[in-house]
Amino acid sequence: MNNRDLADRARRAGLSMRWRDVGGQIHRVSNESIRRLLAVLENHGGAGRGPSSLPAMVVAVAGQATVLPHMGSDVPATFRLIMEEGDVVEGTLRQVRGRLVLPAMTRCGYHRLEIGGMHTTLALTPAACPSVAARTAGGPARPWGVGAQIYGLCTPGDGGIGHFGAVASLARAAASRGADALAISPVHAMFAARPEQYSPYSPSSRLFLNPLLADPHAVFDTATIQAATLRHGQADTLRALEQAPLIEWEQAAPQRYRLLRQLYEERIAPAPPDDLRAFRQAGGRALEHHAIFETLHAHFTTRGARGGDWRRWPQAMRQPDSPEVARFAAEFAHDVDFHIFVQWLAARGMAQASAAARTAGMRIGLIADMAVGVDPTGSECWARQDEFLVGASIGAPPDLLSPLGQDWGLTTFSPRGLQASGYRAFIDTLRAGFAHGGGLRIDHVMALERLWVIPQGGASADGAYLAFPVRDLMRLVALEAARADAIVIGEDLGTVTATFRRAAEKQGIMGMNVLFFERTAQGAFLPPAAWSRNATAMTTTHDLPTVAGWWQGIDLDWRVRLGQLPAGMDALSLRDERENDRAALWTALVASGARPARGTRSGRLVEKPPATATGAVGVVDEAVSLVARTPCPLVVIALEDLLGLAEQPNLPGTTTGHPNWRRRYPGTAATVLSGPDARRRLNRLRAGRGRE
Repeated sequence: MNNRDLADRARRAGLSMRWRDVGGQIHRVSNESIRRLLAVLENHGGAGRGPSSLPAMVVAVAGQATVLPHMGSDVPATFRLIMEEGDVVEGTLRQVRGRLVLPAMTRCGYHRLEIGGMHTTLALTPAACPSVAARTAGGPARPWGVGAQIYGLCTPGDGGIGHFGAVASLARAAASRGADALAISPVHAMFAARPEQYSPYSPSSRLFLNPLLADPHAVFDTATIQAATLRHGQADTLRALEQAPLIEWEQAAPQRYRLLRQLYEERIAPAPPDDLRAFRQAGGRALEHHAIFETLHAHFTTRGARGGDWRRWPQAMRQPDSPEVARFAAEFAHDVDFHIFVQWLAARGMAQASAAARTAGMRIGLIADMAVGVDPTGSECWARQDEFLVGASIGAPPDLLSPLGQDWGLTTFSPRGLQASGYRAFIDTLRAGFAHGGGLRIDHVMALERLWVIPQGGASADGAYLAFPVRDLMRLVALEAARADAIVIGEDLGTVTATFRRAAEKQGIMGMNVLFFERTAQGAFLPPAAWSRNATAMTTTHDLPTVAGWWQGIDLDWRVRLGQLPAGMDALSLRDERENDRAALWTALVASGARPARGTRSGRLVEKPPATATGAVGVVDEAVSLVARTPCPLVVIALEDLLGLAEQPNLPGTTTGHPNWRRRYPGTAATVLSGPDARRRLNRLRAGRGRE
């Protein structure tokens, strides 16, 4: 194959053979990498549509005429549209420049379009996602919320892992102080037989929930739970795990599952309740596949390291609908039933937490979080192999911070598979994200446009950018958001094209404005009035330092300790740079109205930044005030910053050197906002978001 043929195949598959780094330098992807990626892309999703056929789905905007794909020259000029609700619309197609055009239709939804002997699903979408203003109309103040890591929330008897009951408690506490939203960490299903994998952004499936977050109180009373705990002899162990300074996932997770199994065997298995049966029926084939996968995965994991990857199972077990898998599911039906039960329990708890937020007065409610990809060895890839790029991983190209690039160990949708299935996997993922919340944060939202994909076994530098049908995907986000009456936040930090930002804004997908990044080209921090009106304002995120930690340089201490220094930067230069950044932030805080530090004469602003340790408390106060006063439609302050904590939840670039996803919040979820520091910052937050 010559280079031109290879380039043509790459273009048709959506692969870019060149990419531009942060410094503007152009790099060329090697032919070998392109060949390996094409082998994956061309083997997922089946054959493309023929020249005289309709695609599986046409995505259009309600109220606008729709130019249909080319269907050949002998297609009749009439159409029949069966609306989602069952009524029928018939009419004539116009022809414009050789293309058939469907007249404007105004009803959003998924409808069946028939033309001649062909048919497709016509997805008619709204012009944009619901806005924060629409969701919070009539309120006395501009909305704000709290962001929290679910696993870190504490409640008595939780066995060392936070759960949905704690989410409900925090939602009530935050709402009583005026919050309209509670943004939570991802709740995706993990692996019951792999407790060592606990990053919420590395799920087995985004369609189902993590049973470790299930609160038994969602179904059982306290006496029943305590009795099951005592009968299993784990009370002392659970108590020790609750009191541990960090979450001990590899001990706490099996203990949580033992308790759930005990409750299932004693209270559910003998007589499953009707709503559990209804839940199972509603979950359909996808839920059955997930439960069977969990049972298979546990079975094969006990047989050696290869058992953890379904791609190494016996050939028949790699196919979810094979007769051998059906026989296995029948033989181990009790275990499959258990995994259905824990999904039901988790869904009950999540629904109760969502209801608690709304009942307590939140105008938005829970904002869920959707990870950018899934583990290729997980249940979703096993069940939907044609719709995911199982032989490739996703990450980021080499840059100044990561000279070797990043491989996240996840995979993503197959563009061809999405289009062949009518975007089924994407729509299902959105629906799962919107199922219980008033909003959805989409991690690495730029993936709607393109993703860095890496051939299996290759280094990140061997990757290339893969394009996705961004217009269709954005429109489907708007449709599903409208059906759920939910807002959408896109994590757009990093390299984002100007075209993507304009399209996201038009579609009503808010970006993220984070304090540390809101700066001019010269390094000065932007005043509140200069922040975007199309973004959610934040002091920090789970991947960044807390304000107190940033001010004290604790994140730098970690990076020096782990050898995570940018190319050409030593520890002394790094600390000098942070000193300049501290001075720049303090200048911005003073300019935006920072109050005098404690111990200074009343009415005089402190021009010199306070000492790093003693001044951190005041700096966090002022940072919350600054962010609150921005014109952003929504402000979300991390619980870490409301409490003034110095350590961040996750330090990217390491899995063992830093206790990622293991930190717990002080106090209980019901009382965590009651301390003097939290109350003072909440007062500032309310003042900044007061009546305009």
